[in-house]
Amino acid sequence: MKDASKFFSSAIIAMLLLSIVGIFVPVNAAPTTLELVNPLDGTHDLHFTTGEKSVGDTITINITVKDVADLMTWQVAISWDPTLLEYVNIAMPSDHIFAGKTIYPVGPDTSVPGQVIYGCVLGSGQATFTGSGTCAQLTLRIIKGVSMLEPSVECDIVYFHYPPYSPADTFLLNSGGFDIDFTPVNAHYRYSWVVPSLKPRFYIVPSTIKPAKINDPVDIDIYIADVDPNWQIIAFQFSIMWNTTFLAPRDPYWTRGNFMESFSYVTPPEDGVIYMADINTHTRLPPLHPIPDDYNYSSIAVILNADPATGYTYHPPFPSGGGKLATLHFTAIYETISPIEDWTTISFITFDEDMLVLNSYGLSVGYNRADPAQYRAPMKILGLAIDVYTQYSFPYGGQGHDMPSDMFGPQQQVELFALVTYNEYPVQQKLVGFHIIHNGYDIYREATTDADGIAHVSFRLPWPCDDPVDEIFGKWQVRATVEVAEAVANDTLGFWVWWPVEVLTVEPKHTEYVQRKSGGDPLDFIVEYGTYSMQIRNVILTVTVYDELGFFIGSDDLNTTVGWGAYEYYNFTACESPPYWTPDHPWEPTIPLPTNAVVGKGIVFGNAFTDFPWNYGVPYCPEVTNTIDFYIKKP
Repeated sequence: MKDASKFFSSAIIAMLLLSIVGIFVPVNAAPTTLELVNPLDGTHDLHFTTGEKSVGDTITINITVKDVADLMTWQVAISWDPTLLEYVNIAMPSDHIFAGKTIYPVGPDTSVPGQVIYGCVLGSGQATFTGSGTCAQLTLRIIKGVSMLEPSVECDIVYFHYPPYSPADTFLLNSGGFDIDFTPVNAHYRYSWVVPSLKPRFYIVPSTIKPAKINDPVDIDIYIADVDPNWQIIAFQFSIMWNTTFLAPRDPYWTRGNFMESFSYVTPPEDGVIYMADINTHTRLPPLHPIPDDYNYSSIAVILNADPATGYTYHPPFPSGGGKLATLHFTAIYETISPIEDWTTISFITFDEDMLVLNSYGLSVGYNRADPAQYRAPMKILGLAIDVYTQYSFPYGGQGHDMPSDMFGPQQQVELFALVTYNEYPVQQKLVGFHIIHNGYDIYREATTDADGIAHVSFRLPWPCDDPVDEIFGKWQVRATVEVAEAVANDTLGFWVWWPVEVLTVEPKHTEYVQRKSGGDPLDFIVEYGTYSMQIRNVILTVTVYDELGFFIGSDDLNTTVGWGAYEYYNFTACESPPYWTPDHPWEPTIPLPTNAVVGKGIVFGNAFTDFPWNYGVPYCPEVTNTIDFYIKKP
């Protein structure tokens, strides 16, 4: 008889066992087995493929006793390779062999990685179990992945320390406390990599593109689909080509997608993904294959960075499913006259050097296909048309249907022109209505078209006494309408009102500067500035510094230009603001600290002028002062 106190931590359970008045039944060489069973198929093989299970998934093992008689107590000790599988749980299912009876579970003990010890004893007076059934279910998690380079991992899942091993950790006891002879039947675990049934598919969204009019923005999204995590993909590269007669790239030319960021190992996720791009080029030197003369192309690579927390390695979860890799931005530059249609294809360049899908081993996975997009040039519909625009030259005046004009400054004179045509020929002596709206302002005008079909009105931007910036700045819209032979046409123009050039901030580089008899530390500053202007503007930037008593310390100036230098479309009818231009680097002036500057807090003033005031220049914007304090201090 076993000393039950060796196997159960509860002294009460031990006493229950020892108090049982059992009949000493001879232990025969019965065919009892204690088995580890796959509940999915009843075998002892726990064999799975990457098509069935992924790293992080769990597997369940039934701990089953067969053909047992007079079972009072059971305990199992099970081991496996802890580098392949990790413990999740062990528990008795609802239909376990002692179900409905008073029981005392023991454990589980999982103190040793790759092992679990667990058992159960019936309470005093409970009928023992005879027959076959499930004692418990063990759940393990897959932690070791497989790949095309390491296609399989496996281990045995086994009972250990069973009789005649003494003291046993795996045993069956009858009502008399005697060992029940049994044969252990172990299980085998294997996890195998299989070639995924799908390879990734590239495609363009939308698949059919029909811009309404010339100069419309055209954005195409590059998507990937059917990404199987078992490929362990960490990089995509694609090349897109287009007909340069139909489309021209539009700044910012391209923007990042978000698919690979979903699998980034770091926070923020965008820091874990590298993008490389070669945008709007044509030349393809060998070994690159040439493309048609009237086509340009862009290539973009998207690469998932390795995990720095694991020594810069790749590990699950790997990219799966699908999503957006990048967006390319174009402008429609060619149109037809209805009903003529002109189509072209925006397509992937499918040479091997252009389309790449790489796994974590740097091996090419390949791809299924790359679906192009069909593009139709805008169709201009003839008949009656009107185009309202401002005094700026093309395209900055907003020439074209529903196009925005370049910006205007405070109190500036706005000249409005409306060109009326029928079948693209000017129509004269037609009354054109103008309605200018902004923030409660409604300005109504009318003018008659001249021999060139152009009607003209003007107005000066108001400048009220109270809070003019809040009231006047922002988006203004103009709608012009005309009627010819009972047909009515209209066009809407938008423009932005703001300071033509702004000094945004002027701040010291340091908060303390040391004064000395021989001359103090140079005072250095950072000046941020910008504009909404599409056209290039000349500007004189200045900084002037005073000491704590208001004594002049020094000044500096920069003669430069601002603005995009190109037409920048924005959808003013959809409440978009125009893009804001800032330089690649701020201005960083340095001013010597004279010996007569007093110790204490300093102040710096930043301004932007059309020219030096001595040359009759005027300010572009209000003066700006520092918000970060700086001090002139003693040595």
